[in-house]
Amino acid sequence: MARPWKIVDLNPDESLKQCLQKIALTRVQETFSYESATVKGEDIEALHDMRVSARRLRAVLKIFRDCFSKKKLKKHDARMQSLIRALGAVRERDVFLESLSEYKKKLEPADRKVIDLLIARETTARVLDRRNLLRELKFLRKINYADSFASFVKSSL
Repeated sequence: MARPWKIVDLNPDESLKQCLQKIALTRVQETFSYESATVKGEDIEALHDMRVSARRLRAVLKIFRDCFSKKKLKKHDARMQSLIRALGAVRERDVFLESLSEYKKKLEPADRKVIDLLIARETTARVLDRRNLLRELKFLRKINYADSFASFVKSSL
């Protein structure tokens, strides 16, 4: 798991508004920095890192919810939750498939057929979950979500 990005120039002598802007903007940049690798799908850890970063961003929104417009916050929280769910569905399949592969190695050849069928079923389900994730990411790109979130943070505080 990737370590959280350091919040550059975070200064406790600055106002809450200034600090919160730096924190939230760093977290949204961190989250979407993994988008390209997640879309490529070659590295399951990029997807995991994006999910963890998105959860960190959502935590910032929860912790500082009283600083934001309730209506706008609800919209952004829902967007993040939708992204986190899509990322989570694929990640859970990745972990399960990895576990099945490891388990299969411990079995006698005659017993591996059932696990092969389960792996095939879960691989198909992962393809569908990944398709949903890619649709979600495409939508977020289409609406320029990262920039929209940055504007929300800057204008709400």
